[in-house]
Amino acid sequence: MESVIAAVGSQAYTRLDVSRAFHADARRLCEAISKPDWLGRIVESPPDRPDLVRVETDLALTLRSDSSPLVFRKAALVDLGVRSMTEDGCISEIAWRAASFSPLFPVFAGHLVIGHTRLHLSGVYAPPGGQLGLLIDRAMIHRFAERTARWFLDRLVFTLQELAAKESQPR
Repeated sequence: MESVIAAVGSQAYTRLDVSRAFHADARRLCEAISKPDWLGRIVESPPDRPDLVRVETDLALTLRSDSSPLVFRKAALVDLGVRSMTEDGCISEIAWRAASFSPLFPVFAGHLVIGHTRLHLSGVYAPPGGQLGLLIDRAMIHRFAERTARWFLDRLVFTLQELAAKESQPR
């Protein structure tokens, strides 16, 4: 976890832990993480981490209202790299940051654990604004971070389901 904390810098940070059940082939999810063109446009790897794949994408935050969901999107750079394979799946490094106006948005760094029936995203992020940002985060921003992480996990599972459906279609 020390390397994850170092990735967000010496700023004040907070933990993020989100899980999601799924019913699919964990190995296929690991393959999707190692080839993340489903997430967006693959760009040059981070200069200090050529072992990671960097994707230019939009992260989404969905807010529910009485009538319909309201979706906010933010251009982001997502870094992914499978670190180790397990009996049930894999462990991947993951990080994201805003592609523009970076000081106004959190920087996240952590791990994605893909198990037999569960996805778990854990790590830390640095809310903008230092100590004041931490207070605001505790009051309301943390829920948005959790929703963004859940969106990412949902997108990963949805992508795998789409791939499986295409492969099962007759040619």
